[in-house]
Amino acid sequence: MKNLGKVFKELRESRKISLRKATGGRFSASLLSRFENGQSEISAQKLFAALENIHANVEELLFLARDFHHDANSEFRNQLFKAVNPKDLTSLHTLYQREYQKIPFSKDKQEHILNAILIKSYMKAIDETITLTSEEERVLHDYLFSVEIWGLYELSFFSFCSPLLSVQLLTKYTREMLRKSDFLQGVGKNRNMMHTLLLNGFMACIEVDDFTNALYFKKQIEKNFFEENETYFRIVYLWAEGLLDSKQGRVEDGQRKMEDAVRIFEMIGCSKSADYYRSAIEC
Repeated sequence: MKNLGKVFKELRESRKISLRKATGGRFSASLLSRFENGQSEISAQKLFAALENIHANVEELLFLARDFHHDANSEFRNQLFKAVNPKDLTSLHTLYQREYQKIPFSKDKQEHILNAILIKSYMKAIDETITLTSEEERVLHDYLFSVEIWGLYELSFFSFCSPLLSVQLLTKYTREMLRKSDFLQGVGKNRNMMHTLLLNGFMACIEVDDFTNALYFKKQIEKNFFEENETYFRIVYLWAEGLLDSKQGRVEDGQRKMEDAVRIFEMIGCSKSADYYRSAIEC
């Protein structure tokens, strides 16, 4: 990862903003200069203020700091999307094998195994029997636990991989996610992704009758509860609460909550969501 200060400097200079203007008078220009040159660190509060003053945000900074180029994995992504669209398991399996064939000729074995894991997450949607190998489980664990701050990339990757995990591992990694993404919870896309992960984890635990871990997810959802403008998440959570009630013997209350959720989806014109959750009730 590039030095954050160096990336900040590139953003600032590209917008032709002086050091003094970037600080907004909240701290010294010399401190910001040292940060840009990798000679010192600055607090998160100062960094947020400086980013606001140069009309940038944390997502942009971290995106550039990873030295990520839009074209770097374009061939891989294009091949993956072509295989996913028709839900072609054979093409996905070929793509999966190709990642392993590249390993002997690559300096970054981890990258290819992570790509293979991502492919498997799409394979899992077609074939429920798909599982991770022991090496893939280890690489996924080492990668997620080695990243100190989880941004949108890590949250998205974890979200894609979550169907491949047992509820025990899903809970373990979610604890790590909450610990390492706290720094960026205010970023809109990150917040939405975290809500999605918590809801999916909650429902995954309920479906296998793991009520202990379901209670953990329920507590985390309520701790980071949805704003009023996050209506979709609120409705799905209402439905999931109904499922939990039903599974734990409170069938009448549970059925009412699930039916209420479906009815709300219908009222606001979300017909696909209404159909999906209605069919889930019938199952």
